[in-house]
Amino acid sequence: MNQSSTESALPSNFTFSQSSLQAYENCARRFWLAYVEKLPWPAVEASPIQEHEELLRLGSLFHRLVERAEIGLDVEQLQYRLEPPLADWFRAYVQHRPDDLPDTYVEPERILTVPFGREAQPFRLAAKYDLIAADGGGRVVIVDWKTTRRRTDPGSLRRRLQTLVYPYVLVEASASLPFGPIQPEQVEMLYWFAVAPLQPFRIRYDSIQHENNRKRLAGLLDQILAGSQEEDFPKVADTETNRRHICGYCVYRSRCNRGIEASDVEELDDLEEFFGLDLESALEFTLDDVDELAF
Repeated sequence: MNQSSTESALPSNFTFSQSSLQAYENCARRFWLAYVEKLPWPAVEASPIQEHEELLRLGSLFHRLVERAEIGLDVEQLQYRLEPPLADWFRAYVQHRPDDLPDTYVEPERILTVPFGREAQPFRLAAKYDLIAADGGGRVVIVDWKTTRRRTDPGSLRRRLQTLVYPYVLVEASASLPFGPIQPEQVEMLYWFAVAPLQPFRIRYDSIQHENNRKRLAGLLDQILAGSQEEDFPKVADTETNRRHICGYCVYRSRCNRGIEASDVEELDDLEEFFGLDLESALEFTLDDVDELAF
């Protein structure tokens, strides 16, 4: 791609999310290939591929069921027609949905975006929330439903850019929401695990985190926009650990001479660590794709 800069390579309506920023942080070359070159690469993400695809499909079905339940549709009877593990996950939700969530405003599957970048480059940062639960002028809880094989290590969740981006975007977009504007201290994020429904992981938010997150996000964007060609987006260091935990789940690994065999799906705690084969869905939002925005 003969673009003079990364700025012109990214479309003017490109909208970042935690997925693209996490891709850059994990491996800058991965970001370049996926989001600038938009290069499809027919590599298997994980082995066995059929199991990987089935887990992704079931996770998507679970989120759709929960969305319908959250908007008040009568879906409880569905659990008796479902098969494991989906039946087990949905039963865990029905029986152990967190009982302390605010209930004045309950918004499932909500997309919010906020300005992201320099004035001359009007990018946006988006977050798609499984659930936002809020009281007027009180608590606001971000809930992320997890259908992982195991309860993800809290340290890993704290380091994940999702944990940074979601509360940041919510606070920045909150002036246009029915329960806003809100302060960072009102926000908490809750990761709920279908395999461990009584052990959710809560993260409190505050103003210090918010300003630190603002600086970190700005720094990531500056790094991305400073590059103008593929060489400015280096591959992650070639170590055994990186080959196993990053390259092994990347569709570009053979292109980068980082091995042919996919890593085993059994070794992952969280399917979100995959890098999507389906670039149509893996590539980020543009403003034309987003139906529901907060400015």
